[in-house]
Amino acid sequence: MAFDSRAYEAGVEGETILTGAQVAYRITSLLMSAVAMEEIFEPRGMNRSQDRTDGWVGGRADTWRGHWQENPASRAGADARRMVEDETYAAGVAQTIRDRDTSIAHAGSAPLASAGLTVEPLSPGIGVIVHGIDLASPTEAQVAEVWNLLMERKVVFFRDQGHITRDQHIEFGKCFAKVGLAFGRQQALAAGNNSPDDHPEILKLYADEPRPFAASNWHSDVTWSNRPPLGSILLSRKSPPVGGDTVFVDAFALWDSLSPVLKEFFESRQANHGRAGRNEVTHPICRTHPVTGRQALYINPTFTNSICDMDPAESSKLLAQLYAKMYSTPEHACRFRWSDGSVAMWDNRSCQHYAVGDFWPHERKMERVTLLEPVTEDEVPFWLDAEGNRHYGELLTSEEEISTPIGMS
Repeated sequence: MAFDSRAYEAGVEGETILTGAQVAYRITSLLMSAVAMEEIFEPRGMNRSQDRTDGWVGGRADTWRGHWQENPASRAGADARRMVEDETYAAGVAQTIRDRDTSIAHAGSAPLASAGLTVEPLSPGIGVIVHGIDLASPTEAQVAEVWNLLMERKVVFFRDQGHITRDQHIEFGKCFAKVGLAFGRQQALAAGNNSPDDHPEILKLYADEPRPFAASNWHSDVTWSNRPPLGSILLSRKSPPVGGDTVFVDAFALWDSLSPVLKEFFESRQANHGRAGRNEVTHPICRTHPVTGRQALYINPTFTNSICDMDPAESSKLLAQLYAKMYSTPEHACRFRWSDGSVAMWDNRSCQHYAVGDFWPHERKMERVTLLEPVTEDEVPFWLDAEGNRHYGELLTSEEEISTPIGMS
């Protein structure tokens, strides 16, 4: 496999420069050792997030002392050491977190209040329930605040919206972006894609006893397309009495929690994505969000087949280790309990999701509207290098893009 010529590992007193051969040896060693997972990800997501001032990503101070003792050469360890030794610094970080949590919990900003909205955060980093809005007739101020919340919180939830019609569902989506057909940009949909004849923009995701279905796999929607959708708006027409929750994970936090060695290794790399094991497109593993500028880890076990220019066996091992850690850190996730009329609206570029398939034999009837990215090259997935240059993926098989989707997105 081909490696970049240099990579960096942060130390307590400075940086140690690793040669390409050392990086190759380090990565190979990680693949062979389950006990080295803390070298793939910073311990428990406790590293300081790049260009952020709100303290820790993910976990809190219940474990940072142990991070310093176990991993003194990591960035998390270096920062945790300062937390232990400098009470003034620790107090400042603590107050910053308290202030942020107060802001999240109350969201008492003037724009939200003037729009008649209140919010209920589901976690410190991702997910918020918005109250005080009727999706059938939102005001311009409410639309603007919902968009701001979506950019900040990655996924926004609403309750008691079961009265909205399919037309109103679509019109609400158009407040934010163009609305595509069931899977986004496809211009032709074959039978079996479950779109109502009179509303091809709606994707019906219905499950019952004879037809059990749930997207019970971690994924970001339609990454097998060269232009994956901006986001989705999912409405529950009928929810099971228990079970059927959806879990969302923060892709920014996943990237922030990577070790410096892995970040350096992945920043310039692409991954193959496709359906049914076919390589259809490539996307950057590190994706830069076109609105916020933040970096996200952009791989998923449903549609990502392999890391480009890497031995297939080694690629599979590395992806398996990454997935095992990505989806086992609850500090980076939120879980939403559905009820009839609930709505989830997520940013496909900054989070992934998993529909928990534990509700059989009960019924679960969901309807989804897909939001399209603007048709400009700036909105194709890209990563931004240190010089500010954008690096895009490559379309490998163009005819697949508008053909019948295989499986579920």
